[in-house]
Amino acid sequence: MPVNVPVSLLPKESISSEFKLNFDGLYLIEIEAEKTIPLDTLQCLMGVQADPSQCQGVPPAVAATWVLSNQGKEIARGSSNEQHSAPIQTKGVVRVIGEFQGKAGQKYALRTVFTANGERLAAAHPRLKVSVASIAYTDLQSASMLVISMVFICELFGTVLLGVAFYAKHRAKSV
Repeated sequence: MPVNVPVSLLPKESISSEFKLNFDGLYLIEIEAEKTIPLDTLQCLMGVQADPSQCQGVPPAVAATWVLSNQGKEIARGSSNEQHSAPIQTKGVVRVIGEFQGKAGQKYALRTVFTANGERLAAAHPRLKVSVASIAYTDLQSASMLVISMVFICELFGTVLLGVAFYAKHRAKSV
């Protein structure tokens, strides 16, 4: 997780983070809050309640804009108002506010500006995170299992060949 910093979510609060990625893939920019307040209220405050009618009188407290740059050049920008990918599974409640395609070994700078008063979320200890999208993480796990399987098959094939060679040599000596 290249970025994982606490935030207060106060209006006009600006957070700048520099980070380097370790593999290519889709990365999510997220706000994560702990479940330290009632879950229904927390989901309303985070703006992730499936049924907005349950949030009467509890407006979302998360609103942000962000700009991503590489070597001083802006490469992406967005806001929490846009539709984004689903977050990875965590212990807390997560709101995805942005996403981008990252490249391994590249250094990035993320500037996030909060535009709503989110101090009602203070008790939930909100954090700004940049993490790998679950689909990219799943692809990485699948690739590692493929490599492990290939190594096992090669070792098994090598062992069989050694056994055949040993048997053939032993049989040739006895004739």
